[in-house]
Amino acid sequence: MRKEWSSKRSLGDIFACFFTNMRQRVITGVFFTVGILLFIVPGYFSPYMLSILWAVVAIVVGREMINCVQAKNMRPGQYLSYAGVCLSILPVFVSLYSKSVLLAFGTYSLAILLLAINTVIIMVLFQPGENVFGDGIATSSIQIYVSFPLACANITALFIPKGWYFVVIGLFAPWISDVFAYFTGVLFGRHKIVPHISPKKTVEGCIGGAIGCAGVMVLCFWLFMDKFLDTSMGRPALLIFAAAAGVILSIVSQLGDWMASAIKRWAGIKDFGRILPGHGGLLDRFDSAFFTLPVAFALALCFR
Repeated sequence: MRKEWSSKRSLGDIFACFFTNMRQRVITGVFFTVGILLFIVPGYFSPYMLSILWAVVAIVVGREMINCVQAKNMRPGQYLSYAGVCLSILPVFVSLYSKSVLLAFGTYSLAILLLAINTVIIMVLFQPGENVFGDGIATSSIQIYVSFPLACANITALFIPKGWYFVVIGLFAPWISDVFAYFTGVLFGRHKIVPHISPKKTVEGCIGGAIGCAGVMVLCFWLFMDKFLDTSMGRPALLIFAAAAGVILSIVSQLGDWMASAIKRWAGIKDFGRILPGHGGLLDRFDSAFFTLPVAFALALCFR
C-alpha cells in the first residue's frame, strides 16, 4: 500500500486509496469511537462514568500485556498483574471522602510503589524458575504501565475543576495527531525518524502531527473559551497555552506509539490482541493515550 503512494497523486486519490485499503480499520474505528463516546459524553455529568471506562480498559489491557510478556517466554504473575492494574480505580474511593488532588495522587503513588516492590519480592521468594527476578520486574512493569495513566485520568476527572475537558484532550489528542501525521507523512514524508522501530514514521509526519494537533487544540479552546476564561488567563495567553499543549501532547503521543511498537518488536508480536478487527488489541488504540493522559493531568494542574 505504501508503494501506491510513492508516486505523485492528488489528495483525493490518497483519500480514496486510504479508505479502499483500510475499510476494515475505518469501520472498526467508527464503532470504537462511538463506544468510547458512550462513556465520555455521560462523563461530563458524572465523572464516575469515565471511571467505569478506565476500569474496563485496565482489565483488558492488563490481559494483553500479560500475553505480550508470555510471548517472550516469561511468566508474569497474573493475579499480581491484575491487582496492580486495578489500583487505577483507587482515586475513585478516595474521592468518596476527599477532594484533595494531593491526597488522591499520593495515595495511589504510595500504593503502586509498595505493590510493585513487593511483587518482585513475592515472586522471587515463592515462584520457582531460573528467570524469576525478570518475571517479577515484568509483572511490576505491567502494573505501573497500565495503572498509572488510568489513575491520572481518574484524578483529572474526579478532583480537578474542568478536568473532563482535559481528559477528553488527553484521550483524543493522539488520534488527532495520528491523522495529521499520517497524511503529512504520505504527502511529504522523506526522512525516516525511527526506522528500527516503526519504518513508516517520518520526520515530516511528526512535524505535521504536532502542527495539526496544536491547531485543533487552539480551535477547541477558542470554541469553549467561555469555559476557561474564569481563570486569571487572558485570551492571548489561553490560546498560546492551547497551542503549546497541542505540540506537547502530539510529541508525547508519538513517543507512546514508538514505545508500544518497541515492546511488540521485543516480544515478537504484530498486535497486542485481536479484540478490534483491523486494529489489533485495545492497547493498540490506547498506546499513545497512555502517555498523553498523564500529560493532560499535568496540564490541568498547570492550568489550575
